[in-house]
Amino acid sequence: MRFSDNHLRGCSPISHRFLKHTCLTGIFPFLTLLAGCEQDSDLPVQEELIREIVIVSPAPNDTTGSLNTSITASLFLPDQHLQGVAYPLIVHSHSWGGSRISGPELLNSTPASAASKLDYFSQVDSQLGAFREGGYAVISFDQRGFGRGGDDGDEGSEGGSHGMSPDFEIEDAKAVVSWAVNNLNILKDSAGDPRIGLMGNSYGGAFQPMLAAEDPRIDAIAPSVTWFNLRDSFAPNGVLKKTWLIAICNKVVDEDGAQLSTEMELACTQVRLTNTRELADAPITENLFFDNGLASYASDPRFVMPPVDALILQGTRDTLFPLSEGMALYNFLNNAGGDVRLITHESGHGGVRNGAGSQGEIGRGFCGNIDTIQLIKQWFDEKLYDRPPPVLPRICLSLDDNRAVHIDSILPPSGAHRVTIPPLTTVLGSSENNTDSAAEAALFFPLPQITEPNLAVIGTPVARLFVQAAPANSDPTPLSGPNSAAIFVGVGIRRNNEMFLVDDQVQPILSTDGRTGQPPEPVALMAVAEKLEVGDRVGILIYAKHDLYENHPIDSDGAGTNWQGNIATVLGEVDLPIVTVDTIDRRPATGN
Repeated sequence: MRFSDNHLRGCSPISHRFLKHTCLTGIFPFLTLLAGCEQDSDLPVQEELIREIVIVSPAPNDTTGSLNTSITASLFLPDQHLQGVAYPLIVHSHSWGGSRISGPELLNSTPASAASKLDYFSQVDSQLGAFREGGYAVISFDQRGFGRGGDDGDEGSEGGSHGMSPDFEIEDAKAVVSWAVNNLNILKDSAGDPRIGLMGNSYGGAFQPMLAAEDPRIDAIAPSVTWFNLRDSFAPNGVLKKTWLIAICNKVVDEDGAQLSTEMELACTQVRLTNTRELADAPITENLFFDNGLASYASDPRFVMPPVDALILQGTRDTLFPLSEGMALYNFLNNAGGDVRLITHESGHGGVRNGAGSQGEIGRGFCGNIDTIQLIKQWFDEKLYDRPPPVLPRICLSLDDNRAVHIDSILPPSGAHRVTIPPLTTVLGSSENNTDSAAEAALFFPLPQITEPNLAVIGTPVARLFVQAAPANSDPTPLSGPNSAAIFVGVGIRRNNEMFLVDDQVQPILSTDGRTGQPPEPVALMAVAEKLEVGDRVGILIYAKHDLYENHPIDSDGAGTNWQGNIATVLGEVDLPIVTVDTIDRRPATGN
């Protein structure tokens, strides 16, 4: 999704996918090209090399009852295809609510860089032209339920979207790979395996590690601004990220005309209700969200992730799929043994209202001097063509549009920088502005003033907080569970007498969370990366109401009401991951 079901017929996704894994090599030979694949020597070269095709997936079409589903795709072959020279394959898919890159789109596009005026998502997609020019075959396919109304002359892929289900969308992606292996002249490695890479943004990023988990034919991936655990992204600590969920559902239900599965339709109905604010208020979403991500594989003790080389591109200021998701994806894939890199930038899913307390518009796709857009092709050139590798750290964390740090690991906070929240602290849900004045919702608890020039807050703060619903707390959904209140916690910096919420990240914590009793247990907050300046006061901001968790779309100007009257008391401590950074990667300030 440039923004976003569950399994079928009572079969758990883990057991189902293990069955599929054992017969992977024999299940797909019957897959056939339904349209546009036959060579015709009378056609112009351009038509032979760029085609719109249809591929049959063995996953059922649950909107019609058919036992298989037609997946629409665009095929881009390199010039050397006509000379019989083999080539690697890049498989690409689109963001939520989008569609594949069609032939006309590719022919009319120019490969961009992070400095271009295009949005980040378009910059990534623009690289498909560079791949074809660089000697790759490219298949860009419509996820099931999407591709309606595009300029490619068809109605898109059949079926309804399940939101990246292993039993549907990942089976579709396997079918795309199988068709390519059976029909294209794909370059093979010394062991005779085809050289295949995956790329795409957001929803088009999520299929990549999941497909790599099931399909050993995948050599390298480049997931961009996507998730590891969809439940943690959509409902961190059990609190619905309503503004994003409403926008996601509005986009496909009201705007794009996409097809959703029955469960996805019900999920959208539940999350768009005015007073739903916790997972318990939208019960269909809990398993639905969790199953549709690599975290569901990781949770099964029987599953062993095969090594895959992964370039993870994540936005530090992404409020939908935050840095925490990129870190979790990095840790899991790195432990599996592949060559895994985490390169962050200042772009991604923005969606925070600008103004007092915000860091303003999201930035560009740079990590210091690393152009994360042009890096994508360099990554696959190394992995699939054995070309010279790009010079990359294990981890590059962007601090702003021009500065970054290169590190080997992200350490937990040591306890040396501990913020104390005093007893009798009460937060009242009356405003969702990101400011700390007495009339607003945020309370600020700072550390002493920063006196050293080489400090940064990098990583995941850890909170131990005792949270209770105040007697006057208002919970509009008492039927879904006990009376609950919440606090929304982030890292704040006061600089030059102005306050801002670092990277626009807040983590909700419910009073009914079992970790918030006495004594409280550790709760991870959202990861951040920010350079500290001499004179800063860095600390913790606590809200009783925050824009991201309110019942209006992310891009609206309305005021939310579902956390109005939320009153919580809180006390405890938060450890901040403040570290010394001796070397900063600085990109020259060119205005781009």
